[in-house]
Amino acid sequence: MDDQRRIFLARTLSTLAALGSASSSHAQSSRAYPFTLGVASGSPLPDAVVIWTRILHDPLNAAAMPPIAFSVRWEMAEDENFRRIVARGTASAPPELAHSVHVDVRGLQPDRWYWYRFMLGNAVSPTGRTRTAPATDSMPARLKLAVASCQHWEFGSYAAHRHIAAAAPDLVAFLGDYIYDNHELVGMDIHLRINRDMDAHIRLI
Repeated sequence: MDDQRRIFLARTLSTLAALGSASSSHAQSSRAYPFTLGVASGSPLPDAVVIWTRILHDPLNAAAMPPIAFSVRWEMAEDENFRRIVARGTASAPPELAHSVHVDVRGLQPDRWYWYRFMLGNAVSPTGRTRTAPATDSMPARLKLAVASCQHWEFGSYAAHRHIAAAAPDLVAFLGDYIYDNHELVGMDIHLRINRDMDAHIRLI
């Protein structure tokens, strides 16, 4: 066997092995729940809002996702039971965008609540609730606003998010969109938590 044939066969076998591995990975991931990161919405206008999700079967292993685009269905309704659906469609979740989906839903009514969800195969995402902005010619009597910023995973207990949800603000403005993490700081985090607990105990005494 000459060198060129040997190289050709080696490359062919390598390609087939890679395709088989990707197919196996896709088959395994297709059986897992795809909406592990939940849903979100934002950028409200009087007649529109953007809804978001990301297809990710294992939040701790994004590299295991197959390099293919998923066709994701979505629905927007006037009620949480989705009996009065006002908009629906299909969006692509491509690997180039980390399998995320952004849908700019138009034709909505101003200053009202809507419920939305995504579907992939038989899997259904958690239901999200969103709200459009008031009409441009209106002047709301009051506006409850919450502000959030970048966060550090190891140094926060995130109780503020629970309080924000309980306060039911009209709008949450995120001034920073990152959650930082650094596994090297876990030990430091434990040390700081112990010190905070000790300080609180001393103040109580």
